Amino acid sequence: MLSKQSVPRDPTVEEWLKEFLKDSTKSSYRSALNRYKNLLEISDFETYLQSNPDIVSDMRKFLSLLNGKPPKTLKTYSGAVNVFLSDNGYKISDDDWKKLTRRGYMPKRVMARTQDKKPTKEMLKQILDHANIKGRALVLFLVSSGARIGETLQLKKQDLELEANPPKAYIRAEYTKGGVGARTVYFSDEARGAIKEWLKVKDTMKKTTGESFSGDKVFPWNSHTARFMFYLACDKAGIDGRDVRTNRRLVHLHSLRKFFRSNSGLGADIVHALMGHSEYLDDAYLRLDEEGEIAEAYLKAMPNLSVFTIEDKTLQKKTDKLEEENTELKKRVKQLESKESELDNMKDKFSKVERENAETKEEMKQLSLKFNSIVEKLEKLLEG
Repeated sequence: MLSKQSVPRDPTVEEWLKEFLKDSTKSSYRSALNRYKNLLEISDFETYLQSNPDIVSDMRKFLSLLNGKPPKTLKTYSGAVNVFLSDNGYKISDDDWKKLTRRGYMPKRVMARTQDKKPTKEMLKQILDHANIKGRALVLFLVSSGARIGETLQLKKQDLELEANPPKAYIRAEYTKGGVGARTVYFSDEARGAIKEWLKVKDTMKKTTGESFSGDKVFPWNSHTARFMFYLACDKAGIDGRDVRTNRRLVHLHSLRKFFRSNSGLGADIVHALMGHSEYLDDAYLRLDEEGEIAEAYLKAMPNLSVFTIEDKTLQKKTDKLEEENTELKKRVKQLESKESELDNMKDKFSKVERENAETKEEMKQLSLKFNSIVEKLEKLLEG
């Protein structure tokens, strides 16, 4: 089970990170430098930089200790450390980098080694059953929009149009990878509902640090926290499979983009554009978006990207038919109950008439007896 622990931040690193605009970049660089610091047993970077370190030797040692990590991780970590060292006056020459590569410390080509897995709707349901209110809103947005996690975590309330049909969000250029790919993305009705519920309580909730979640950002946390929440829900759901070679998770946040790409049913050009692939964000796409054709196409595709929507259309039709038949049966039952009530009233009236008739018969009998008695008396008088 995951446990979230806070890592003390190095003042020198934090001061340097202020120069970067994107939170995702800061988070990535901070992780790389923390790993460098821990593996090389550096007490603090201020002392380290003042000690005139042999950075080529240290980089070689760092990469050796990372041996077995995926090539992309090695590239990311070494690149971040190199930028930090270079900005602080310690630059590794191109020749030294080539030597590190030729001697096997650095991968010659960066290729994804982990065989990740596209989550199914059933898997997503299980994960969401174990997610908290903010995690649920985030995952449903990512699944149905195709947006990157780094873009999503920068969204502000004013970037969302929750009452639009379909609901949409504006991804600004400054939110995007490389500063290109500004676009409108759409998301599902169930994501809208989850976001609305999250926004109702967001300003009243606090982070583990005690800091409030209040502010303009819809999802006010970094990518590490996002991954922690997602993986925690995955673990609770029992969806924690890992690649046998890299030991990396098969289902991760980036897998949600794969779900979007595979499940949307939209045309390839539209899918790539919605996902922010800049080469597809051409004038033709922008014109279609302005004319509402992309929104219309998305509305038709929304059931494909909705986790809790019935997938089988035949089953949906059967369900609708059963609901109609149920409504008709309810009407008939009501009519029968009304007729039964009328019948009961008629029975009551008949019983009353029967009682009255019986009383009348008894009165007639008594009158008949009295009449016969009077007649007998008259006959006796006449005879005498």
